[in-house]
Amino acid sequence: MNKDGLSRRSALAGSLLVMASAACGKIGAPDTFDHGRDVRDFGAIGDGVADDTAAFQRAIDEAGRAGGGVVAFGPGTYLLRYRPAEDGDGLSALTMRSGVTLEGSDRERCVLKLADGQIGPGTYARTITSRGEISRAKLHRFSIDGNRAGQGSQRDDINGGAVLLGWKGRCLDVVVEDLHVRNAIGQGIMLLGTIGTLSRNLRIVGNRVERSSFIGIQCSQFDGVTIQDNAVSDCRDNGIDVYGDDTNGHSPIATSHNARIAGNDIQRCSVGVFLETVADSVALNNNIVNCTSAGVRVNRIHGEPRNLTIADNRITDTPTGVAMGGDTGGVIIRGNDVRGFTTAGIEFGYNVSRVTATDNRFVPATRSTPIVLGTPTVLGSKPEEMLSFIRISNNRIPAGHNSARLFVNRYRRLNGVDIGQFVKALN
Repeated sequence: MNKDGLSRRSALAGSLLVMASAACGKIGAPDTFDHGRDVRDFGAIGDGVADDTAAFQRAIDEAGRAGGGVVAFGPGTYLLRYRPAEDGDGLSALTMRSGVTLEGSDRERCVLKLADGQIGPGTYARTITSRGEISRAKLHRFSIDGNRAGQGSQRDDINGGAVLLGWKGRCLDVVVEDLHVRNAIGQGIMLLGTIGTLSRNLRIVGNRVERSSFIGIQCSQFDGVTIQDNAVSDCRDNGIDVYGDDTNGHSPIATSHNARIAGNDIQRCSVGVFLETVADSVALNNNIVNCTSAGVRVNRIHGEPRNLTIADNRITDTPTGVAMGGDTGGVIIRGNDVRGFTTAGIEFGYNVSRVTATDNRFVPATRSTPIVLGTPTVLGSKPEEMLSFIRISNNRIPAGHNSARLFVNRYRRLNGVDIGQFVKALN
């Protein structure tokens, strides 16, 4: 178990009980607009001054009672204010209903903006939420301005989020597409399930998420999520974070499965892609730049990360390219281009096992920067931390790199560790 990961995740769970940042880019779907129920017919003004919360909710509720449909809005700035949440936990502005699509006509000109002074100390607040389980819902083609600057001393809180669906329930067949989420307090976009009732068939695609006070995009307790073609930047914690741990029963089996994280552009977050206690998942073809901790991190709390593939990503100017913590059930690191790192291309932290790294290209910041670093959290622990079943082969490095810094190992116990030849080539 990774003790740092446990404390970090426990803090997040605690903050959720007290109570998510993202911005979005368009994808290649046809630019159609279904006028459906127009919020202006329900009293919305869109002048950035009038409170439009009740009008939006009336339109959403009518569509929900009808079994679903589109709630549409045209260009304007629609001011939202918080009220007591329907689920009894903290505050919310809009509560989505199953079967409803909330859709703007123009992503950048259709703006839902949180009013000033909506967040108090310890407030768990969500701009768009659900009441327990939600299914067949979609958020499409508009902006959410979480207005951190207007929340005073609470602007850096980590509770709640701009889009937070599935709290105390789960999400089924939910799509978040082509949103621009900025300045959210907490998460930008967060889709939740529960340990016994997993979310399924989720799509978070083509969004732009920026300047969240916590995580950009997060999913937890799921079986099947696609997080693709999003642009995430300047979030205070991780850019994209998927999570699946049994925090109650402490089962060694990961509870979240089948995440595809592909084609995302992630800049200036803490970790670009964080894979925590998940299984059967891939991180492919992401562009990760200037993150402050690592490009990709795999972490174990209780459940075993298993059958993970980290492939064909470009990771630039992060301290560590790929960081690993805890025993795994198999991780493949293949075909990545990792440049400008100052700590290590791959770093093995607490008690790592069953990792294969092949056919990667490593270009460190200096010729003495470790390509692979083994660094246990505590030397002399009982039992002693160990690296097990690690295979490193056929990775390319600059011709002038210091041969003594290819594998810098601080572990005192190794089992089945095979550090093969590196291919020295031009930068």
